[in-house]
Amino acid sequence: NGEEIRSEEREETIVLDWLRRGRSLSGTKEGCREGDCGACLVLLGGPSAGAGAGAGAGVGAGVGAGAGAGAGAGAGVAADVEWLAVPSCLLALGELDGRQLVTIEGLATAGPTPVMLALHGEGASQCGFCSPGVVVALTAFLLGPGPYDAASAMAAVDGNLCRCTGYGSIRRAAALLAADFSGLPADLPARLASLAARGVVPPALAAAMALEVRPASARSADAASAAGLPSVVSPAAARPADGPPALPLGGGTDYFVRNTEPDGIAPIFSDQDPALRRIGRTSSKSGEPQLEIGAAVTLREFFASSLMREAVPGIQGYENLVASGPIRARATLSGNIANASPVADMTAMLLALGARLRLRGKAGTRELPLERFFLAYKKIDLEQEEAIEAILIPATGGGLFFSFEKASKRAHLDIAAVNSALACRVDADGTLRGVRLSAGGAGPLPLLLERASAYLEGKRADAATVREAADLAVAACAPQSDVRGSASYRSAMLKRFVWAHFMRLSPASGLAEELFP
Repeated sequence: NGEEIRSEEREETIVLDWLRRGRSLSGTKEGCREGDCGACLVLLGGPSAGAGAGAGAGVGAGVGAGAGAGAGAGAGVAADVEWLAVPSCLLALGELDGRQLVTIEGLATAGPTPVMLALHGEGASQCGFCSPGVVVALTAFLLGPGPYDAASAMAAVDGNLCRCTGYGSIRRAAALLAADFSGLPADLPARLASLAARGVVPPALAAAMALEVRPASARSADAASAAGLPSVVSPAAARPADGPPALPLGGGTDYFVRNTEPDGIAPIFSDQDPALRRIGRTSSKSGEPQLEIGAAVTLREFFASSLMREAVPGIQGYENLVASGPIRARATLSGNIANASPVADMTAMLLALGARLRLRGKAGTRELPLERFFLAYKKIDLEQEEAIEAILIPATGGGLFFSFEKASKRAHLDIAAVNSALACRVDADGTLRGVRLSAGGAGPLPLLLERASAYLEGKRADAATVREAADLAVAACAPQSDVRGSASYRSAMLKRFVWAHFMRLSPASGLAEELFP
């Protein structure tokens, strides 16, 4: 909230608990403690996704570890600072070093803000428990680079649950704000000045929010440096002989759900190693062009990367099907893979894209195809002192077609019952090349559907071919029944997803009419 803070709390302390118990800032509410409800959202400011990136890199820059935060010495005006709404229940105190944090209390020092007034005017706050999180989310929308339209405003609150209003009043308030602030400047300092002038953020806080804050320490990076390895790897080597065990942490969106009161660990924050926060062009061992995605790249950064959008046209259209904005701002791509969920959305996409993993441990590095990383349910090919260092995706030029499908009970922030992805290229005569078809939720492992993919190779996507490929896909799976769907439902949905991929590939071909006579 514009104040420099120095804390002696442990680095792994959950920010939500520190705010409420240590700072008496109770406006940040404790709800689900899983990042699903949005009640505990705070504004986190730090280097933007492109800050510090090297040539050709789409994501870069790291911050130090520790437990300080604020606009202290070493700060300077920077246009590449970004402000994101993140769940404080999944945020470790040590990650605030070199960053800024703003809570609901910091926004309302001079009375209700335009965001609050819009929600009040539309009757969008009843019991009020969720309201601070909604205010933070919509304020982050205005702090962001736009576009400032109703659809984007609603996307900004896709991680907020409200059990009172029915959401209609929140939609109206969001649309009013988007219309009222549609002309915000693109430049962050100018945008902050405009927002301060209109009372969205207090003027003194706005001045601090435009500063790039340097970390006071880099304990996590130093610990790994002493081991001669990037910060995310070899926790045993980085562990002090008489200290708590070192634990590599990405976004914490899985670990802090399972460990709500962590204690006795020495976290190594992977996003503090600049090399692990980059997306850049490289070459494979055989000389083929590829994209290298660092282990600390978040889902938000993955979908926002211009390099990813160039390599996989249209992939950004599937972003809103994955988690929610606040979770995507924290969750890392490598963490989604290493969690080894059979229905992980990003794993399904990456399997279709032909991803490989580069793993690093004490013995050095090794690479393996993503489909060989999963050995059994929740069991992966990762040694005790190994970690994912990078995800490697072929980038062999234009012409790639990509499609993703997902069945879930909610449109946002829900686990899939089944999902599927397809990547391929199409010759001028309609012949399919480089076909890779994947499925999740169709068994204990995420699957690359090799028989169906091989069958499609070199063929044209007519109705008979698509039906046979769908049957081969279903035959390769062994779905189970659970609360999210029966085995028969999953098989039926996978079959329809294969059809849907090819209907998206050739929307004007009449394929839909042949498949659904």
